[in-house]
Amino acid sequence: MRPEASALAAAAAPRSARRFRPRRPWMLIAACLLLVGLTVTLWGKWIESRDRADRLAAELRKVYAEAEKLRTEANAAKQRITQLERQLRRPPAPAPRPAAPATEPR
Repeated sequence: MRPEASALAAAAAPRSARRFRPRRPWMLIAACLLLVGLTVTLWGKWIESRDRADRLAAELRKVYAEAEKLRTEANAAKQRITQLERQLRRPPAPAPRPAAPATEPR
């Protein structure tokens, strides 16, 4: 080999190596990063919505308990009203006669 040919071969080798090296799949990398971003966002929103649903369920249980308490109080009040109405409808008992004053023997 001639010295000029070996210099040309050495200079040409890196070019051919660069030419055959596969390119990075930038679209795939961008898609993966986008997928990671969407996953993190959706996970965060899911946690928020789950916490909100738990708070709403607790509030709903509290409201139902309060409604049941009010319903029980209303039923007790209705029973008291019914009892008082029955007492009012009953004929009054005859008033006791006043005792005659006792006369003292003199």
